[in-house]
Amino acid sequence: MQSFKKSGFKKLIGKLCGAGRYVASSFVEKEQKEQIFRRAVSLVVMVGITVGSVVTAMAATKQAAVVVDGKETNVVSLDSEEMEKNPYRILKRAGVSAAENDEVGFAGSGEKKNIKADIVVSVKTAKCVTVAADGKEKSVLAHYGDTVADALRKAGVVVGKLDNVSKKLSDAVSDGMSIAVKRNYHVTIADNGKTTSAVVGEGSVSNALDEMKISLKAEDLPEPGLKTSVSEGMKINIIRVSYKDVTSTQAVPYSTVKQKDCSVEAGTKNVKTHGQNGVRTVVTRQKICNGKVADSSIVSSSVTKQPVDEVVVIGTKQKTRDSAAVCADGTLVDQNGQTVSYRKVYHGTCTCYCTGTTTSTGLPAAFGRVAVNPNLIPYGSRLYICSPDGSAVYGYAVAADTGGAAMSGRIIADLYYPSYSQCVDFGSRTMNVYVLD
Repeated sequence: MQSFKKSGFKKLIGKLCGAGRYVASSFVEKEQKEQIFRRAVSLVVMVGITVGSVVTAMAATKQAAVVVDGKETNVVSLDSEEMEKNPYRILKRAGVSAAENDEVGFAGSGEKKNIKADIVVSVKTAKCVTVAADGKEKSVLAHYGDTVADALRKAGVVVGKLDNVSKKLSDAVSDGMSIAVKRNYHVTIADNGKTTSAVVGEGSVSNALDEMKISLKAEDLPEPGLKTSVSEGMKINIIRVSYKDVTSTQAVPYSTVKQKDCSVEAGTKNVKTHGQNGVRTVVTRQKICNGKVADSSIVSSSVTKQPVDEVVVIGTKQKTRDSAAVCADGTLVDQNGQTVSYRKVYHGTCTCYCTGTTTSTGLPAAFGRVAVNPNLIPYGSRLYICSPDGSAVYGYAVAADTGGAAMSGRIIADLYYPSYSQCVDFGSRTMNVYVLD
C-alpha cells in the first residue's frame, strides 16, 4: 500500500489557492472578492481534511500473509484488531483451509524472513508417522518441519549408540512415513571352549548365531534356547553334542555243578570238568558334550560265548562208623543204629538260630523244629539232618518254621538250638537234609 507524498499534497493546496485568487480578482467589488476567497479557503481546508483521513486510514490498515509448509500463499488486508488476533479468521479471509490436526499459529521471527507483511500466519500440515521398535509399532502425529528424531521422541523411543534407524535422524518427516529402529546388543558366545564377543541385532538367539555364521547340528544344545530373545550382555553357551558307540566285553562266570558219587569215599572231591568263563559283549552309546563324556546308555548286551560249567564229583561213600551212615538203597542208619528209609535228600548249607518263641506254623520254637523253604520241603515233613560224612548229627527234626535265608535259597535249613553258645559251636555247615518216608 502506498501513501501520498508530502510534496504532492502541497502542490494540490497551491493549485487550489491559485484558483481562489483568480476567481476573487474577477469580481469588482471587494466584498464579493473576500466572500469568494473565504469560500475557496474553506473548500481547500475540507479537501485537505478528507485526503488526510484517507491517508491515515490507509496507513492504519495491516497486511497479513499466509505461509503453508514454508511457502507463502496469499496476502490479505485486515479490517479489524479482532481479526489480527485470530489466525483462523485470517485463513478464512485468505481462502486457506486447515485440516483438523494441522498446526496453525502466528509465525515467529525466523519464519517472517523475506515476507513483506505485518502479520504472518503459519500452517504446518499434519504427518502420520509409524515407528517400529522393540517389537511394537506406534503411530505418532508429527507436522511439517519435524524430523525423524522428533518423531522418535514423540513415540517415546530412545535410540542407543549401537542401534540402527532406517532413516537419518535429521531427515524431515513425511505423511505415511515408516521408521524402524533395530536394537543391537553386546553378547559373548562360548563355543566348545572358544569365547567370542560380538555386537548382534535384536531377535532370538537363533538370529544371533545366524548373524555370526555359527551353525548348529541337530544334537547341539545352545544355552539359553534358540527362541530366547537376545539382551544386552547376554552370554550364550553352545554345547557341542556327539555320540559314540563303544564295544566292551565282560566275563560271564561259570557255575560249579556238584555231582555225588557213592563210589567215591565221602569227603573226597574231584574236578571232573574245569570251568571256563563265558564272554558277554556290551555296546554302550556315549553322549559327548564339548569333548567330555556326559552320559552313557547300553545299546545292546549279549552273550557271545557261553560259559562252561565246572563239574565237581563229591564222594558219598560212608566209612563204617557208629554215628550215621547212608546206604545206596535209600536208607540210612541213624546215630542210634536204626535203619531209616528216606525219599529225598537235600545237600547244602545249614545255619542255626536261637531267637523267637513261636514258629511260623504256630508251634513253640524248640530243638528239632527247623526252618525251611515250605515250597521245597513242605511244613510237617519229618527230617533227619547230618553232615555228608556223618560226623555232625543234628538228628530228627520237623519242618515247622521258615526264614528269609531259606526262602531265598541261600541255605537248606535253619536249625533251632536252645542257646546262643550252641549256635556258635555249630556255626554254618554243609549238611544233608533227608526227607523221611
